[in-house]
Amino acid sequence: MSLPAIIGFLTSFASMIVSFMNWLHEQQLVQSGIAQQQLDDLKGQIHDVQLAIAAREAVRADVARNPDSLPVNDPFRRD
Repeated sequence: MSLPAIIGFLTSFASMIVSFMNWLHEQQLVQSGIAQQQLDDLKGQIHDVQLAIAAREAVRADVARNPDSLPVNDPFRRD
């Protein structure tokens, strides 16, 4: 093999390695974006649950303060 052929081979091999490393970096960025989106979704769900719990506790406190405020024939009562 001649020297220009070896240099050409090494250049193409180095180019292939650089392309592969760029692809790995892009995959890491994609996975990071997916993880960030999942984290944001979970934070939103936690916030929604906290709002629901606060609303439920507010209703319970109101019923505890004024037990006669509920109608006797409330169709939503479980007892």
